[in-house]
Amino acid sequence: MKLLLLISCAVVCVALSFAWREPWIGGVGLLVAFAAMFTDRDDVRLDEERGSHETTKAVRDMRRRDRHQR
Repeated sequence: MKLLLLISCAVVCVALSFAWREPWIGGVGLLVAFAAMFTDRDDVRLDEERGSHETTKAVRDMRRRDRHQR
């Protein structure tokens, strides 16, 4: 939600810079857009972060390959 708000604010600032012919407003919009990009979090939880006792499928596959090679 924060990303959408910041990007919309940046778009408005860039549009206003063309309407009012003030380039510094577009610069502010670009700075807001960069701040939005770099402060965006990835909320997708990985298998390791879920706190389960189950190992990931990739780890199980690697262990199974190691057992078959010996």
